[in-house]
Amino acid sequence: MNIRIVFGFLFFLLSIIFCAVQLITLPASEHLEAVPLILQFFSASVCLLLASLAAQSGHNAGTTAVSVIAFSVCFLALLIGGVMAMRNTAEMAPIKYVIFLAYGGLYGFFGLAFSLLSGKSAKSEAQKEE
Repeated sequence: MNIRIVFGFLFFLLSIIFCAVQLITLPASEHLEAVPLILQFFSASVCLLLASLAAQSGHNAGTTAVSVIAFSVCFLALLIGGVMAMRNTAEMAPIKYVIFLAYGGLYGFFGLAFSLLSGKSAKSEAQKEE
């Protein structure tokens, strides 16, 4: 296995871990501090960008798994944001909704890119076999 692919999947898993930590701790936090929020979001997005190295792999199963996981994280971020909005409590700052929507958009975009790459590799393999 190519070291670039291994590091791509490693960074993708790190981005999922950073995102999960922030999605779990954010609803419970009462006071929002800008610097830790920005650092956590920035580290997750940088790891997600570095995870694009995994797109270099020709393995269709790997790109499909990454797109399914990315869409799942997107769905969970939007679901948690919706649940927080329905609770309608005063301590929920608008910045929390922005962060949940940003995670949903970020992972949704990444999942869409990977699903398109997965579809392209399947088409190119089918053309090679003909």
